[in-house]
Amino acid sequence: MTAFPDLRRHVAYRAHGALRLLDWVQATLEDVEGAVAGGQFGVAAFQARTVILQCLSIRSLARAGEIDWDGAAFDHFAGLEDDEVARALALAREAVDLDEAGADEWLRRLREYVAATEAGLGYDAPLPILRSPQGPFAILGLARRWSDALEELGLPALLPPKWVADES
Repeated sequence: MTAFPDLRRHVAYRAHGALRLLDWVQATLEDVEGAVAGGQFGVAAFQARTVILQCLSIRSLARAGEIDWDGAAFDHFAGLEDDEVARALALAREAVDLDEAGADEWLRRLREYVAATEAGLGYDAPLPILRSPQGPFAILGLARRWSDALEELGLPALLPPKWVADES
């Protein structure tokens, strides 16, 4: 990972990047794994596109990427080098031609790409899987860890408003 342009960008990357990984990448990667195991290569290709785009959006947070994201209009590539985007999208495009012979090797490389994205976040250990008993606590732990810094720096809250109870 390259140097961060400022402290706000560093905090946004580590906090919001981890949330995106937990909330989007992990579940979608599991969908890809299930589709490959079931020989549903079209489903695997469709879901792999989402995995790659979300990983790119996480990586872009370190440079110029959009922090707020509602799942609609969004630039997944902001601040990324063209060759980094091209390599990632090439991995996604390979999924279109998956078959029994090459699926396991391709899936290994997709997992490595996701692992490299996660490692770039700089946590001491891999994040827990959201769909595990420890997963929901991981999101609460992230929110607790980063909420003061996010607020102090004027960054969006980590937890989406729909996840937080209205206390009025």
